[in-house]
Amino acid sequence: MRLSDLLDRVHLPEVIARECGPETVRGLSYERGGVICDPRPGWRETHPSFSVYKDPKGRWRWKRHGGDEAGGDALTFLEAIGYRPEHAREELARHAGVSLDTWTPSPTRPAYEAPDPLRAVRGALQRCAPLSPEDLGRVHVLLDYLSLQNVAGRDLKRRGLYGWHGLGAGQLRRDFITKDGRMLAHAGALAFFLRGPDGQAWGLKVRNMGTADALQASGLDRYVYRIGRHGAPAWCSPKYGQGAGVLIVEGELNGAAAARALKLAGSSLDVQGLAGAGGAPFLTGLQGQTVFLYTDPDTAGAACLERVAQVAHAAGAREVRILAPFSEGDFCDLCGTHGAAVFGGLLMERVDSYTTHHTVSPSGESVASPFSPPHQTPRRGVVVEVSPEQVALRKYRAKLRKYGGVL
Repeated sequence: MRLSDLLDRVHLPEVIARECGPETVRGLSYERGGVICDPRPGWRETHPSFSVYKDPKGRWRWKRHGGDEAGGDALTFLEAIGYRPEHAREELARHAGVSLDTWTPSPTRPAYEAPDPLRAVRGALQRCAPLSPEDLGRVHVLLDYLSLQNVAGRDLKRRGLYGWHGLGAGQLRRDFITKDGRMLAHAGALAFFLRGPDGQAWGLKVRNMGTADALQASGLDRYVYRIGRHGAPAWCSPKYGQGAGVLIVEGELNGAAAARALKLAGSSLDVQGLAGAGGAPFLTGLQGQTVFLYTDPDTAGAACLERVAQVAHAAGAREVRILAPFSEGDFCDLCGTHGAAVFGGLLMERVDSYTTHHTVSPSGESVASPFSPPHQTPRRGVVVEVSPEQVALRKYRAKLRKYGGVL
């Protein structure tokens, strides 16, 4: 049977349920699909952004919005969860209830093979690109200046980022409405550039203003990309690549708050702000560096720590250190509450107060520290995990369970 015939016969929600568990497809319509949390290993999330739907020809497809922006059909889904291409086609036939003409399906399911962390990130980065001159020309029409007379300006001031040129922010002049009449962002929403490691603008992201309940009632997402077809790149600090280490943070505005605060504190760390817990970091500037990681203290954040730590190690980072979470809020909240300079000092205390448990020398050999890694507490600095990142993450998850997901 041809591959196209298999894809026409298979029911993607059933494939996801059988491969990832029935709880992963709760909320999906049997006939129309819907939106669920990403069921793929290493891409788990708490806010649904994984669409399952039928294309105009009636074939089931999937799409992750944000994160790695991956998508495809039932075959690519099986490959995305670890099947080799030849095994994925065999399993597709099994789900479709037919036998392949070229071989007999194996009686046992092939063992799951964890995706290569660098391959997944490189695939996500291939969908990213700097804004073209035409795109940059459109920005002047789309954006207006910020001031403290509008909601977006006051929101940035509350986050300690108002007036900071390193962010490159403005507000939408008019509503962002699709051709079919669906509104994605309202006039006056905050918009900011996503600068890449080369200093170029790689995207324009919009933050809709209002409470979560108000946005849900209006059918709006908190974040949306105003100029499409550029993927979901991370935000990089100004003059990226000149620092003595790299700090990778969950959230672009959190990355901006860290970059501003660290500069005022006299730190030379480069900063990347990921596009959420499923975001892909730029690999540029990681090789040979000490990489610090910080995410929200929740289940999605713990999964992000594990995934990005693996990516950093695979990209050649000298060592990876996980910062203990702040209990008072996000970086951009603390930057506004304490002021950028004070928050910079607090953040430097976390960066400087660590015990190295395992590292790699410039020549490549493994060097164990004479000190044991400390138990992570909200008042300690950072924990450096033993490759493959199990020690710190085990303690991180233990704290999550102890405090009900909040540290």
